[in-house]
Amino acid sequence: MEKEVRNILNQVRGALPGGRANARTVAALTDNPGCTRRRVIDSAGIKVVELANRAGHAPTSGRSPFAIASGTMFEWRLKQGGKYQPLFDALRDKYDFRVDKPRLVDLNKGKGALGSDEWLSTRANKTDEVLRAMARGESDAPNLVDHPVLTFELAGIPMYLEPDALAFRIQNKLEVVEIKSYPVIDGQADPAKVASTSGQAAVYVLALRATMERLGLDPDLIAWSVILVAARNFSRQATAHRIPLRKKADAISRVLKSVPATIEILKKLPPSFTLGPDPSSPECPEQTAEALRKLPSNYVPDCLSFCDMAQFCRSEAVAHDDVSRIGREARDTLAGVASLSEVLQLARAKPGAAHPTLPDVTQALRTTAAAIDRARDTAPAACGVQSAGGRDRAGR
Repeated sequence: MEKEVRNILNQVRGALPGGRANARTVAALTDNPGCTRRRVIDSAGIKVVELANRAGHAPTSGRSPFAIASGTMFEWRLKQGGKYQPLFDALRDKYDFRVDKPRLVDLNKGKGALGSDEWLSTRANKTDEVLRAMARGESDAPNLVDHPVLTFELAGIPMYLEPDALAFRIQNKLEVVEIKSYPVIDGQADPAKVASTSGQAAVYVLALRATMERLGLDPDLIAWSVILVAARNFSRQATAHRIPLRKKADAISRVLKSVPATIEILKKLPPSFTLGPDPSSPECPEQTAEALRKLPSNYVPDCLSFCDMAQFCRSEAVAHDDVSRIGREARDTLAGVASLSEVLQLARAKPGAAHPTLPDVTQALRTTAAAIDRARDTAPAACGVQSAGGRDRAGR
């Protein structure tokens, strides 16, 4: 990374504790690719929860401590403190993962401070070495890799990703393995959780294929799927299911190619711009909020389900009476209309009056308003529905 860009990112982060973007972050781009605010936050390595707290809008979503502890315990059981037999058994039972002697390598150790770039870089280099051995079919190559680290480029900014595991070879392919503690009941899991896992794993597949190409190896050795290892029903036993990822990976790849380089966004920031003012200052919350407002957002209600900054962005949209607060479709359909107040004014515009540049939108809103009025006028009096004049059908 250019020294200039690194300095900008450090300045943007300021006094905030460091964090890292991850596969979920990248996958979320397909849900809201135009959000400059979140791109800058992730590129600067900022912990989004901490930033939201400092801005006075603590996120209401996120995994509970119980869910995190449950997931950690489930993964520990699968790995049996380093023996991994239950994980091998789950893969062997479902996908013919036939190995005479399990050969595994744990890449969770690296040089430097835990979580530092040096620590991750040494692990990424070791992952490259292991991938070469696996792809070439060397006799002593591992058939299961725990805690690999992959390098990936997000809109021009390099980052590290950490899949749960890599298995090789299942049907002559290298497979990503994701361990999740949520249950698979009678072969079915929560669709929302599976969708989240799929997005995360699709990013790992793209990163693996990019790594194989960089190493001069065949990227087609990487399967377009993920093997989900999860709890069987409500037991502590594990079951494995393969989830196809080709469509999801293609969608993420298209989005990544279309978004502008983050470096260009960073270079346009004011010279002293920071999201991490001195936390001991009584003005810290307002300074943080003011800095966030300088970064364009792309808020829609869907953001509340996947972004920890969504509460802040929602409050901003409400304050500005932004059309986006009622949904993505409304925002796109009413592009060019400044506020919901203006939407109502156009909907009640007199015949012949129109927005100077949006006559089609004005006509559509007037037609919709007229249809609503007709429906109110014909509603049975017992329904208590107000007519266009504001009185209910009983004259009250």
